[in-house]
Amino acid sequence: MRAFDIALKDMRHSFTSLFGLMFMFAVPLLIVGLFTVAFGGTATSKKQTFSVPVTKVVLVNLDMGNEAVDLDPSDADPSTTAGDILTRVLISDEMKQLMSIATVTSADAARDAVDSRTAEVAVIIPTAFTKTSMEGAPGAVVEVYQDPTLTLGPGIVRAIIGQFVDEFTSIRVLTSTVTTILAAAGITPSPDSVALAIRQFVDETRAIQSVSGSLKVEAPPAKQQKSASLLATILAVYMAAMMVFYVYYTGTAGAESILLEQEQGTLQRLFTTRTTPAVVMQGKMLAILLTTALQMLVLMLVSALTLGIHWGGILPIAIALVSTALCASAFGIFLMSFLKTTRQAGVVFGGVVTATGMLALASVFTMNVPSAAQLGQRVALFVPQGWSLLAFRQAMDGSPLGQLLTSAAVLLAWTAVMFLVGRARMARRFA
Repeated sequence: MRAFDIALKDMRHSFTSLFGLMFMFAVPLLIVGLFTVAFGGTATSKKQTFSVPVTKVVLVNLDMGNEAVDLDPSDADPSTTAGDILTRVLISDEMKQLMSIATVTSADAARDAVDSRTAEVAVIIPTAFTKTSMEGAPGAVVEVYQDPTLTLGPGIVRAIIGQFVDEFTSIRVLTSTVTTILAAAGITPSPDSVALAIRQFVDETRAIQSVSGSLKVEAPPAKQQKSASLLATILAVYMAAMMVFYVYYTGTAGAESILLEQEQGTLQRLFTTRTTPAVVMQGKMLAILLTTALQMLVLMLVSALTLGIHWGGILPIAIALVSTALCASAFGIFLMSFLKTTRQAGVVFGGVVTATGMLALASVFTMNVPSAAQLGQRVALFVPQGWSLLAFRQAMDGSPLGQLLTSAAVLLAWTAVMFLVGRARMARRFA
């Protein structure tokens, strides 16, 4: 009962301190909130949908074609070129959601449109494009002239044109192979029959693509979008890292009350009663345990509501939370057992707690660098904060329960060692 009274007193002091409340709740949320604003939101809201911006494209078709071959005998034009077919593809209804096309008559005009920012991409079809496509002649390639500050739109345009060119390459290989085989058999096909075969091949290819979908832009379902969002994943890890970092600060600050009460003389007066040092340590441990658990609960709830962070299932997150709260409590008592004054505690806050916390964050700082990620994860596991962060990440990622229980067991081992050492040292001090 005395231990519980000590815990209530310490908790009342912690939650009436404005400075303590700022460190427990405001600072972690503020840091992650700044990341969220800097990167334009978490993209986890179900109301937010995935979209590809429409790219402004200027097109100039300089293809002179081949008088001997009509690539589309079905239309009124007796000399349809490869450039004409590419133009039809780019201005088709299927492409309107990706690009808006404006045509010009010269390559210089197309480049000028991009330079003046009236367009984002210029597509320049060369004069010998048909000859190159059908005969493999070098030197005539489609030029994609783009705004260097853009990546997504020009990349889509290049992909579409690349696919088109690949189709004509397959046509050329088909034509060459068939012609060679027929010539070996003593048969010389007419240009019209070759053109008709090419057109039939193109029609069948496009029909298959319309069914299979060679290029498909579609907004993913809300649940898939939420789990697949890289930015949301990064922010969730940052939130867990900041929470763990400041929870261990709270654990150390709670244990600092032992030194403060010793300097004020209240602890010595308490020992004149039937309250033993062991009971005091139990009360302090209970106060820190409840404070850190409440701190994590509030941070998880607020971040879930405001930032859309998904923390995982109730059981996994409860395991990570309880084991972390226990370890943070023992961590604070362990550190304070080596100190004699509150002045020394300031050095510990600025040195030991910060240094061990930063080691734990090594796994966060290196998670986007594959070559350093494994090293960062190993370094983080040298300190208890690293195991706490690992436990929360396993809970958030839906890792197997066995892995999470292993992390929790390591945290409990840290807890037992640090609490027993801290309690023994404190008992000798106040004996």
